[in-house]
Amino acid sequence: MLIATVAGTAGSLFDSLLGARWQVMYRCSICGKEAERRIHCDLPTRKSRGFRILTNDVVNLVSSVAGGMVALGIGVWLR
Repeated sequence: MLIATVAGTAGSLFDSLLGARWQVMYRCSICGKEAERRIHCDLPTRKSRGFRILTNDVVNLVSSVAGGMVALGIGVWLR
């Protein structure tokens, strides 16, 4: 249970840091809100920051893999 908690927390922190720092964000030209998708208010948005390849889905995948790697590393270390 402790390994899962530590790995989950590590994955969550990685998600927060990666998402806040490098995830692509777009700005809607209609309502002015920041969005994670290329379409908002049924119209294309403009990239405001981040890397295009780092969408929310990619950040979630990378963070999940990072959490899994932490769990694996702890398991190997405790063995």
